[in-house]
Amino acid sequence: MLSTPLHPVLVHFPIALLIIGVLAQILAIWKKPFFDQMALYLFSSGFVMGIVAYISGDGAEHFARKQIGHSIESGVQPHETYALITLFIFGAVILLNLLHRFRLIPPLMPIVIILSLAGAVTLSITGHYGGKMVYHPESIKKHVES
Repeated sequence: MLSTPLHPVLVHFPIALLIIGVLAQILAIWKKPFFDQMALYLFSSGFVMGIVAYISGDGAEHFARKQIGHSIESGVQPHETYALITLFIFGAVILLNLLHRFRLIPPLMPIVIILSLAGAVTLSITGHYGGKMVYHPESIKKHVES
């Protein structure tokens, strides 16, 4: 077993893939076939890597608990919750894209773009809470003590 968690390394892949996927989905408004397909590939690979990063978070949580103590729990909860919400949103985006691609539903480009942007927002909030635990663990301890 590794002495340090893989989570901090893995999280950057879904962040990059999903954010670029959102940009590609927006660009698909003008150059539909190429950017629409690109967005689907980016969302799909970002979603899979997001699941891997989410699962690896348990190891990071145990590591942080050993380093910082049980006070880390107040930072882990919102981070984990927003990560799960992000996965659900991008899962819905992928599902809508696939259903449209196989002509099972009409084009829903505005809904897909709104969901993609919402996913980018929850992804940013997830990163905020993760960064807060890494770079400002003392603020979590203060929050728990007060």
